[in-house]
Amino acid sequence: MDGRTRRWAGHREARRLELVDAAVVAIEEHGPEVTTEQIAAQAGVSRPGLYRHFDGKDDLQSAIAARSVERLVTELEPVWRPSGEPREMLERALAAHLRWLSEHANVYHYLKRNSLPSADADESASTNVRGVVSAHVAQMLVDGSLGAEIPPATAHPLAYGLVGMVDAAAAHWLDEAHGADVATLGAQLTEACWAVIRVTVGSGVVDALDRIGSEAGSGVS
Repeated sequence: MDGRTRRWAGHREARRLELVDAAVVAIEEHGPEVTTEQIAAQAGVSRPGLYRHFDGKDDLQSAIAARSVERLVTELEPVWRPSGEPREMLERALAAHLRWLSEHANVYHYLKRNSLPSADADESASTNVRGVVSAHVAQMLVDGSLGAEIPPATAHPLAYGLVGMVDAAAAHWLDEAHGADVATLGAQLTEACWAVIRVTVGSGVVDALDRIGSEAGSGVS
């Protein structure tokens, strides 16, 4: 690929990203039932002009999903660099996740309602979001980022189970809050997740993690 071709490819990719960001803005404004015409209007192009950059509706939805996952991972960036006691880390992670969902509820509902698995993929956009977060959590459990290394055979089911529970509870809360605000839901899920962790890895491991976190936070070596 020569320099001119690379520049053109870079320009096309940048323009495609601009259109995806415009689509996300349109979804935030119009809700999960947003039309292609509304997305095109937000982007300042015609409907055919929009699809010159995408291979149909499925490709556009996939690009929106990928961008949403990227933004969520960025939002949770502090969580991937843990510090302090494990329970506090869990609380911060849940708070960040729930904040993202509440601030971008229309995008989340769009992904849940409109993104189905493509012909060459087993995951929908919403399950991909869960998968990305679950993989991060599992890796943190395995590599000792939380203070102790947990065997993969235990860490992976635990991570995916916790994220699945949180996602299901949060999705229901977005539809029917039942009087709970973000802080209340976060506290409930923190209690539930912590109970599952204690049962799965054992109270001895959890207590050791707490001690390690306390010592790290206080600067004791």
